[in-house]
This record gives sequence, structure tokens and C-alpha cells, in this order.
Amino acid sequence: MQAGVPGQIVTAKGYGSSRPVADNATAEGQAANRRVEIRAA
Repeated sequence: MQAGVPGQIVTAKGYGSSRPVADNATAEGQAANRRVEIRAA
């Protein structure tokens, strides 16, 4: 038995520097911007 979400219904989108949540000038800000967001469709 496997757990998880079927790959057919998962989509990945990379926004890079276009949608930062913090300032990239500091190490803390860069760490905050390295993230994965999951949204229900």
C-alpha cells in the first residue's frame, strides 16, 4: 500500500524571484524565500 497524492494531479510552478515573501538581501530572507507552497485547486 502506498500513501500520497497521484502524480497526475500535481503541478509544479517555479516563480523564482518574481514572488519573494522576504528580502533577499539577508540570509534569513533568502531562507524564507526557499519554500514550497501547497494550494488546493
